[in-house]
Amino acid sequence: MIKALNNIQKQEKEDFSIPKNIQKVIPIQKLWTNGIFLVGKNKYSLTYKFSDINYAVASKEDKEAMFLDYSELLNSFDSGATTKITVALRRINKKDFEKEILLPFKNDGLDIYRQEYNQMLLDKAIGSNGMVREIYLTVSVVKKNYEEAKNYFRRIGNDIVSHLAKLGSKCIELDAIEKLRILHDFYRIGEEVNYNLNIQDMMKKGHNFKDYICPDGFSFKNDYFEMGNKFGRVFFLKDYASYIKDSFIAELTDMSNNMMMSIDVIPIPTDEAVREVENRLLGVETNITNWQRKQNANNNFSAVIPYDMEQQRKESKEFLDDLTTRDQRMMFANLTLVIIADTKEQLEADTETVLMTGRKHLCQIVPLKYQQMNGLNTALPIGVRKIKNLRTLTTESLAVLNPFRVQEIIDKGGIYYGENAISHNLIMVNKANLLNQSSFLLGVPGSGKSFSAKELIVFLALSTTDDILICDPEGEYSTLVKAMGGEVIGISASSKDHINAMDMLEGYGDGANPVIDKSEFILSLFEQLDKKGLGAKQKSIIDRCVALVYEENTNQIPTLMTLREKLLEQPEIEAKELALSLELFTNGSLNVFAHETNVDTNSRIISYDIYKLGKQLKTMGLLVITDAMINRVSENYKKGKRTHIFIDEIHVLFENEYSATFFNSAWRQFRKRNAYPTAITQNVEYLLSSVDASTMLSNSEFIVMLNQAASDRKELAKLLNISDEQMSYITNSDAGCGLIKYSSSLVPFINRFPKNTKLYKLMTTKPGE
Repeated sequence: MIKALNNIQKQEKEDFSIPKNIQKVIPIQKLWTNGIFLVGKNKYSLTYKFSDINYAVASKEDKEAMFLDYSELLNSFDSGATTKITVALRRINKKDFEKEILLPFKNDGLDIYRQEYNQMLLDKAIGSNGMVREIYLTVSVVKKNYEEAKNYFRRIGNDIVSHLAKLGSKCIELDAIEKLRILHDFYRIGEEVNYNLNIQDMMKKGHNFKDYICPDGFSFKNDYFEMGNKFGRVFFLKDYASYIKDSFIAELTDMSNNMMMSIDVIPIPTDEAVREVENRLLGVETNITNWQRKQNANNNFSAVIPYDMEQQRKESKEFLDDLTTRDQRMMFANLTLVIIADTKEQLEADTETVLMTGRKHLCQIVPLKYQQMNGLNTALPIGVRKIKNLRTLTTESLAVLNPFRVQEIIDKGGIYYGENAISHNLIMVNKANLLNQSSFLLGVPGSGKSFSAKELIVFLALSTTDDILICDPEGEYSTLVKAMGGEVIGISASSKDHINAMDMLEGYGDGANPVIDKSEFILSLFEQLDKKGLGAKQKSIIDRCVALVYEENTNQIPTLMTLREKLLEQPEIEAKELALSLELFTNGSLNVFAHETNVDTNSRIISYDIYKLGKQLKTMGLLVITDAMINRVSENYKKGKRTHIFIDEIHVLFENEYSATFFNSAWRQFRKRNAYPTAITQNVEYLLSSVDASTMLSNSEFIVMLNQAASDRKELAKLLNISDEQMSYITNSDAGCGLIKYSSSLVPFINRFPKNTKLYKLMTTKPGE
């Protein structure tokens, strides 16, 4: 027998004893708060939790890269330890869900909308898969004492984290509370919300931690077990097919009930593995030689070597080549699977599903006979291996059994964005978890862009006390904003509502001198007046005059009229020309931004409606409103209040150099001052033609992409590294369906809102509805 395997089996050998109580079934003897468990005689284990990755929707090239990176992770496993990879499925607890997701009523006149929204979320949750998929990696090793074990886990921990990071998976080490929660939620299904273990308090009282997590009872039969009022069955993978698809584990763990699937891996040192395979090859060659000698003795000199002997020789040589030339390792693996059901009938139905999945992939999955207790403890991420059925595999063969499927986005305190198109679980996004909170909403007309923005506004209005500011160039948001109790400021040439373009509150700007930032904004306004652009002299004059009007008007805020008067005072001819070009917007008919601000901007939800501004003033309107938003954000930042900003038709702001520079600066200010800006546009090509805009887009951690035009798809694929498989979700897709870029991941989603609701009528932009 191989020395390394023999050593591990000797170390793991324990005297069998029948458990006298339920607690004895759980093979944990001692624990430490940092998550290290003593699970046998001098055997210690530690568990890591790592996130899923988007393997199912990756391109062929990306899948190959992920496969190789996962193989590297397997190769890095220490040959002196046993590593267990566990995929756990658990149903979302309805009480937890309602507590975390549903909107509480506030008696503010909007509860009728909260009722509708909550009903929609509940319907989606019930209709969805409702399963949370988690992946764990448990390392167990025999050491003399706890200190040695702790040093060992510290050494290998960084290696595991770095290998998983290459795959795009985030890995965290679980402490004792978190690890015991996994077991509690498995043993006590339906009571997940009751978990409140306090280790310090437990130690003071002298209680056993197993009392807090064990089920009400265990009864082990020959091929199933009863756990409390639930029924369970443990299976193992008895026979492997010659070729297994990489989707095998994903299909095997695609259940609608609680389950655990574990693969125990024992790596063998390469020198021992090579020696073992060479011995086996020598044995095969000896058998072939003896057979040929026997045939020759019978004068049968043309006899062909039997197929089975030839196959043994071929496979042994291939195995040896894998070990010596292809950097493969020999590994012993064991796959165990436990499923839980509410009734015996449901257990039998789920058993048939498991067996059918195995048959589909030409694998033999069978229930364990009279080993259900040992199988259960092996399948759980505790760190023990009670089932001795092992299969010899190479790294590549084992890497095919990869646990990855698709990334889920279920953030605590998140906002509903639809359902995952692959797993059908709810997508709940909390932007506070991202590195930056800037976001883009992209899609062709009719793709559901405005509806998605309105849905987000509704959720924010109903669930938070944050301020919401909307720049509305098409007059689409007014009805919704009024229904949510907000203020609509209609700005047009004939409107009595005015916003002063020269407003500047304390804290305005991105630097030490707010006047410099204001000067940049005024330059962008002048750029809209003359499409030929501004010369160096003109820029200097404007910059000088902006500084002078703020210097001379310390007691009151200047207006564009004040700025025009200051321009007329300057000796240069260019100053007179600039004053003349500004006349239409100060003393002329388009003087809407040249008066002091006379609107109430204290409302929590404000929509700036510039639909009636006309083409000439629309870009200027967008700039002035963005500037007004900067003032409001600065004010809220001092109060410690968050602001959500929605700017529609943002591509218009990037048509000129200075307006693009100004808005880029504004975007940075929003992010730094606890504001979450969302840019909405249908013209992605316009955005990507601007260096500022494409930088903003590529740096954004959150992008919602709905159906895209062909030219836009190509540009987005290049910028965000979207594979052809992922592109199919934004190609001729239905309204409200597409891709979400969440940090470094791309998740396909479906979002269909029920039409028979008041909220739908408020949010829809279809003329017939």
